[in-house]
Amino acid sequence: MDDDRSGRWKDKSEKVARWRVLPDGRVEIVYTSNAKAYPYGPERVRVLGRSDRMVADSHQLIEVDGVIWTNATEVCTFTGYGEAWARIFYKTRNGESQSLQAASKVRVVPNAAGRPEVADVLAYWRGIVSRLPDDDPLRPVYDSLGFVHPESALARYLVGAPIESTPLAAAPIYPFRCNLSQRQAVENALTNAVSVIEGPPGTGKTETILNLVANIIASGTQTVGVVSFGNSAVDNVRDKLDELGFGPVIARLGNKDMATAFFDGQQSRTRRVQEFVAGTPAAPDARRLTELDGRLRRLQEAERRRAQLRHDLDAYGLELRHFEKHVQPGDLSQLDRLPLLRRSADRILDYLVETDREENRSGGLVRRIRQYLKFGSLRGLDPSDTAVVLRLQRAFYDRRIDELTTQLAEVDGELSRGNFTALAEEHRLLSRQALHAVLGDRYRRSGTTVFTQANYRSRFTEFAAQHPVLLSTCHSLRANLPSGQLLDYLIVDEASQVSLLAAGAALASCRNLVVVGDLKQLPHIADDAAKGTVAPQPAYDYESHSLLASLSVLYGQALPKTLLREHYRCDPAIIGFCNKSFYGGDLVPFTQSGSGHAMVVRRTVEGNHMRQHTGGGRTNQREIDVINREVIPRECANVRPEDIGITTPYRRQANKVTQTLIEQIEADTVHRFQGRQKDVVIMTTVLDETWRGQTGLKFVDDPQLINVAVSRAAKKFVLVTNHDLLSKSRHVRDLIDYIGYQRLDQGVVDSAVVSVFDLLYREYSRRLRSLAGRLQSGSKYRSENIIWTVLVELLKEPPYEHLTIAPQVLVSNLFPDRSGLTEDQARYVGNRASVDFVVYNRVSNRPLLAIEVDGFKYHEDNPVQLARDALKNQIFEVYDLPLLRLPTTGSDEEARIRAALDAANAR
Repeated sequence: MDDDRSGRWKDKSEKVARWRVLPDGRVEIVYTSNAKAYPYGPERVRVLGRSDRMVADSHQLIEVDGVIWTNATEVCTFTGYGEAWARIFYKTRNGESQSLQAASKVRVVPNAAGRPEVADVLAYWRGIVSRLPDDDPLRPVYDSLGFVHPESALARYLVGAPIESTPLAAAPIYPFRCNLSQRQAVENALTNAVSVIEGPPGTGKTETILNLVANIIASGTQTVGVVSFGNSAVDNVRDKLDELGFGPVIARLGNKDMATAFFDGQQSRTRRVQEFVAGTPAAPDARRLTELDGRLRRLQEAERRRAQLRHDLDAYGLELRHFEKHVQPGDLSQLDRLPLLRRSADRILDYLVETDREENRSGGLVRRIRQYLKFGSLRGLDPSDTAVVLRLQRAFYDRRIDELTTQLAEVDGELSRGNFTALAEEHRLLSRQALHAVLGDRYRRSGTTVFTQANYRSRFTEFAAQHPVLLSTCHSLRANLPSGQLLDYLIVDEASQVSLLAAGAALASCRNLVVVGDLKQLPHIADDAAKGTVAPQPAYDYESHSLLASLSVLYGQALPKTLLREHYRCDPAIIGFCNKSFYGGDLVPFTQSGSGHAMVVRRTVEGNHMRQHTGGGRTNQREIDVINREVIPRECANVRPEDIGITTPYRRQANKVTQTLIEQIEADTVHRFQGRQKDVVIMTTVLDETWRGQTGLKFVDDPQLINVAVSRAAKKFVLVTNHDLLSKSRHVRDLIDYIGYQRLDQGVVDSAVVSVFDLLYREYSRRLRSLAGRLQSGSKYRSENIIWTVLVELLKEPPYEHLTIAPQVLVSNLFPDRSGLTEDQARYVGNRASVDFVVYNRVSNRPLLAIEVDGFKYHEDNPVQLARDALKNQIFEVYDLPLLRLPTTGSDEEARIRAALDAANAR
């Protein structure tokens, strides 16, 4: 039965009745002459029939049962008689050997690295890696990255392949806490080859990852890796899985020392597996789990509504306190009898909108009858009197707060009747039971083999059956796997800090990719080795993009994303700043306000206290003194030292703070605090108003840095800054103004111009725009709609994205104190004077610019109106608020608005 490589038989044998491959690899042949079975070594047998021969090279490799054989040199596949078989020739230390395998397990895999677009990016990345220090962990990774599996996430990413979608294979389980956003994120990840989970601070990223891992391994066959740029994030996943008793599924690998520690603990894990299997419960009733899931989803919608209602109630309460502080409509008790004041908040607002225009405040019998039917008796109500409008605005707040309180009580009742807490706990327990049952069955089938660091790669299928969850770092993952091995899923945590060089190494080792991160937090810091290099395409630029940013650029709107909206960490006032400044108001705080003020500004005495050191870095001893002598004694009196964190943009300042603090208080840079939290966080900005201080403003005023610094604080955030409050900053100044607004401007903002009543005018705007859209006549409405459209589009641009717009703002709402006005000016304000648009900072509600649209008929061709316009101009000059007039007969409005916005931003 012997043969040579040419396929000619040296020994012609009798006819074969049948044959099969034995478990030990030998071939058993039954001859027709005596029906006896004879075993032969696989090297002596070749199956006759059609033969396909392939020689392995750099462009294509041989894969056997999912594993790339890098030492394979040739494969010959034979078909035609019975099952197809493949003979694989491979190099060994002693020369060459061969293996007979079922052809169904063997395939030829082309090397995706040979594609020009892939080769170009890899060459660009390798060029950067080659400039890194010799001991950099990425150097050996890229030295070994000669083969890129065509089915890997890296191959698809580097060619920009469309993201494939598949339906859910089974209803998801949730052994860990979940909410509506987390559900959507898990389902999105399970149905898309590439997906992103946007996880702002405190929104439960870890629970989302854990639930995703649980669903992947609950399939019974799939593997998943969890990596990050460092160890803390993946260790958090390990600890949470271990807490629930699922620790045996984890292979905590990584660098050589961590892998050694893992394999040294194999014996103890074997005992835990045996205990785990012994305690395996029966699988829960699938119908009960499905029923619970449906009920829980509905109650989670109510839970989110409750959190939003609480947030809205707090916001309206705060805005009402500002209204009461600044607005004094006078004694209008004669209006209390009006039915309108007892109508809904929306109905009161409808009346204010419908009487906004002077031409709408009077009318014929039909209009009066229509208003009577809609609003009730309006006898004695003068809609042109500013004091009356202010009284109605106050009534709007009262009614809205009453309505929100009632709605909140109804939702509380719904959750109580639905037994929400108990239902959520039962759902978690049944999900854990389902996962335990699947894993218990897996371990019964796979056994508890003890692997070593030397043999687990060669037996990786068995190893992964026992440890389907592999934890590592981006740098180490490729070395932890057999060459060419692909995990079914890879979850990259903290992906905004994962560089493309680190990501490339990890993406080469998975089929499906889930990226978890937040572009609003600090990105990775590019190595200087990249300077002077040019990326083949912008999406793959190492200096400009993290993995998360790169995917966003590459796929745009086609990238499946889920924003985790429910926030669980910070006091609502603290996360409220981040929400308004960076997340577009999309977050829903599930926390409730604590006692006292959650945000504080402490400024130093006058003077320039920053010092720039010759060896680099900056410090500010006066701010450190304020922290030690004022902030810690007064703001942290009842807080344990270990629950206090002090952060700063500058390393030298952090070191100096550490030298002066008691041991348990931790001080570090904002970059190092990312991913952590403290009950109280104190931030020292270091800078002053000198020209040297201004040179550091771009670094300190970075929006991602400010977002990270503020969101580290769970209960209180204290900002320590210079006396002038960094007046030329944007984000720091927004933070200061926001804190002032939260504290009703106590000791922070000194201005006769009052913050816009944001909630009132947002609702007012919705109704006003709807009404204007229904009106078919009147050039003024059309011209204002044009300017509104221009403004809305302009405020989407990065320089203006912190701004928003309110229409038809009552002048008395902006300037409630009329003591500085002349009698004519005060009378004009009292006659319901308004301005067409006010552009204001949506973080602090501070007005920046007023805009008037002047129609020819109502302004330039109307002497009475021209006189009113002059009064309005004078009033805005008194309060030093810029007023831009745009005549409808003019041109180039967009350029004029842009110039006015730039000037207002610079004030």
